[in-house]
Amino acid sequence: MIKLLVISAMLVLLTACGYNPKQETLPLELSAEWQAAEESTLEYTAATSDWWLSFQSPQLNELIAKALEASPDLLMAQQRILQAEAQLGIIRANALPSLDASGSLGFNKQLGESGNKKSSGLGLSTSYEVDLWGRVAAERSASEATLASKVYDWHATRLTLTAAVASSWFNWLVIDGQLKNAHWYLQAAEQQLEFVEAGYKRGSTTRVDLAKQRKQVLTRQANLNKLIHQRLAASNALAILLGEVPQGFQPPQGNLVELSVPRPNPGLPTEILTRRPDLAREEAMLRAVDANIAVARKAIYPSLSLNASARLASDTLSLSDPTKTFSLGAGITQSIFDFGKRRRQIELSEARQEEMLLSYYKTVLTALAEVEDALSNEQLSRKLEIQQQQLIEENRIIATNTARLYDAGAEKLTNLLDAQLDELQAEDQLLVLYQDRLNASLNLYKVLGGGWQAD
Repeated sequence: MIKLLVISAMLVLLTACGYNPKQETLPLELSAEWQAAEESTLEYTAATSDWWLSFQSPQLNELIAKALEASPDLLMAQQRILQAEAQLGIIRANALPSLDASGSLGFNKQLGESGNKKSSGLGLSTSYEVDLWGRVAAERSASEATLASKVYDWHATRLTLTAAVASSWFNWLVIDGQLKNAHWYLQAAEQQLEFVEAGYKRGSTTRVDLAKQRKQVLTRQANLNKLIHQRLAASNALAILLGEVPQGFQPPQGNLVELSVPRPNPGLPTEILTRRPDLAREEAMLRAVDANIAVARKAIYPSLSLNASARLASDTLSLSDPTKTFSLGAGITQSIFDFGKRRRQIELSEARQEEMLLSYYKTVLTALAEVEDALSNEQLSRKLEIQQQQLIEENRIIATNTARLYDAGAEKLTNLLDAQLDELQAEDQLLVLYQDRLNASLNLYKVLGGGWQAD
């Protein structure tokens, strides 16, 4: 029987030593330049970890400072780091010898016999698993890689949070500006309605003109109510990002068009791998999976443990004249038949590795596409803003001339109202386009990593 067990163990060892995992690789060739990059006389802005300072807004700086201090998302990411640190401490402690102490006191009386039996004991024991094959070291490597992934995840969360705060505040400013315009539009429409009503009483305007002007007032009242609701929703969304109670929260005022619009330097496509914390997180998770494969492989090998113990025992409660014992031992354990459990564990780890490799590959492709899209959006937003400013000038000329002709009795009221509405809508659209340009700039900062650099 002993010979059979030894031969079986040797077969298992030979099988384990001869096993080699599949080494999967994915083709990844990065181009020398961005496809959407363009030549421009505008200067680039260097990307730093506090990239939001380039917008030159004290209000934005204050909002982001609050978010970095109290955002629930960032605090949760920090707790995940602490959990990973604790888990790494557990893994490291498991690799060290353990020392246990024990003590006992006994009092025993048998029925029908005189006298009592007393006993006491005190002992120390230690055990240690010898890491012959590197399984324990592989577990430690996996835990260290997991900790690194949580740290990178914190940086990715920080980048996402700061970009979301800036975007939410820009959105609130746009709605707030549109709301101010809406009040002015409504007031102008109501004044115009008074003028039309007076003309209708004199007979200089028709009933249709009066109905159209009343329709304008009702439309602008409805738009005003809608904007009030949208501004409240935008304020609540920003409050959540800052970790503040929405009730009573009031975002800081600001003029959207007075904000500076930076132009981040995109660098080279080959640099993106070291500039984004989400890619670093994927790499760390891939390293953790690789280490787990090593753990699964080493689990096939036999485990060797050393143990020692010392004990004092006495027939009295005071440990007087105790019996002293000391023992040393070593034990080896090898699984022979486990119905493929360990082999399946290796296959599971391999499949997980392949999944993570594909996930990393997809993340890189997504990052490259995001930068191309952000560069294109940044250029488009600048062009649309210039065109919208030109459109506003033309609408202003049309509205002014139409009003002059209407006062002279040479133009219809409906044409005047249409011209004024086109002018007001163009002003609102310019706010939206300026917001798009700001968002394009901050989104470019975000997809480029926000100034983050891998260690």
